[in-house]
Amino acid sequence: MGHITVPGALLAFDEWGDGDPIVLVHGTGAQASSWADTPADLAAGGHRVLAYDRRGYGRSAHRPVRDYRVHVADLAAVLTAVGAPAHVLGWSSGGTTALALAVARPELFRSLVIVEAPWHGLRHATPDLLAALGRVKVAQVRGRRDEAAAVFFRWASGLRDGGNGFDALAPAARAELLDNGAPVLAELDPHPFGLMMEHIPTARLAGVPVPVTWLLGAESRDWYGRLHARVAAAVPGLRTERIAGAGHLAHLDAPREFAAAVLGAVRS
Repeated sequence: MGHITVPGALLAFDEWGDGDPIVLVHGTGAQASSWADTPADLAAGGHRVLAYDRRGYGRSAHRPVRDYRVHVADLAAVLTAVGAPAHVLGWSSGGTTALALAVARPELFRSLVIVEAPWHGLRHATPDLLAALGRVKVAQVRGRRDEAAAVFFRWASGLRDGGNGFDALAPAARAELLDNGAPVLAELDPHPFGLMMEHIPTARLAGVPVPVTWLLGAESRDWYGRLHARVAAAVPGLRTERIAGAGHLAHLDAPREFAAAVLGAVRS
């Protein structure tokens, strides 16, 4: 484990392998260890892989952050420390973080791989998402933090068949996500610079001069696909790949296929 100094915090990271760097940016509620075997699989493909705990998550101690511009600045610091330009893999809100930085600092990137980022997801919220957020807030007000966070995780990992990836996780993996309940609930509060990057026009993504690949779980709820379609319509040359048998937790649902898709995107 190592640390990268950023204003007001130390970001903990783990590192594998040698070669061109790939930096992994986890989603809301997760941490570096939530990537499971993905870093080792990518390192076996000939890369130096770095996975860090975002500020407020895991070992990167900090009060919960609502303003996602802080996470974007932290990612810039990580890439600079690693030796930019680097390949970046961003999962869920880690994907929105990476996209926002690519708009502002494209010189830090060699390529960008996005996994079901909820880009502009609030303005395109579905009734079931709004209902889930309402249940989250009710549980939070009642002091039931774990229950509130679990409602969010079940919705975010929802599958086409009505199930969800959260309940299918091993108990230790579920507990790890619930341990990050405080930053999860903070991030779900309305904020002008929130996790879904509503403040950045989608049209600005068209000017990102690095290759972008967007990965979708074939079994994920349709909402992620609709958000992706809006970005794909605005970004010429965006490459899309669907991972069979996988939902929002694609790296856990289909680890070999996921790693192969990421390595293929990086090599292309």
